[in-house]
Amino acid sequence: MTAHTAMPRSEQHAVDTDSVTHEFTVRASQPVHGALAAGAGLVAIGFAASASSSPTGVLRWIAAAAFALLAVVCARALTVGALLVADDVGIRLRIRNEWVGTRWEEIEEVTVLRRRHLFDDGRIAVHLLDPGPVLSEMPAATRKVTDANRRLTGTSLAVPFGLTAKPSNGEVVQALHMLADTRCPVREQL
Repeated sequence: MTAHTAMPRSEQHAVDTDSVTHEFTVRASQPVHGALAAGAGLVAIGFAASASSSPTGVLRWIAAAAFALLAVVCARALTVGALLVADDVGIRLRIRNEWVGTRWEEIEEVTVLRRRHLFDDGRIAVHLLDPGPVLSEMPAATRKVTDANRRLTGTSLAVPFGLTAKPSNGEVVQALHMLADTRCPVREQL
């Protein structure tokens, strides 16, 4: 029979927290998307209530449909989970309904464009060493989004943060740098 020594509670707690994987996430901002969904829904109802079959009434129906569509898009953003998850292994990004993941060793660099003012979103851009295999496995609709993203941001894999999406840690560059360790550079874009 072997003797079993009990570990003090404080040491048990330290062991438990060390075994948790550290993650950095970017999630859609619930308050912003909720307010936009509610506001757009109310404006759509207002336009629909004042619409008629006259020429100006038809324009009001069109405006009501546009605001209703905006309300649906914002409400859908409330149901979406994380947009980006980074951990000790690599980075996973959600593009449309697809997850694109890559290991830190396959990333050339990660650039972070900070927010410039209150109503501006920053951006986390992931530059792959060889994006071909990752992008070729995507469905056509997702590839269209990554192509548009590349034209707008310079890389196919980018996620906004700030007003519309909240990072789990306010120090984005430091959090990603700690997770990447020495496997890929994380730099701030000025």
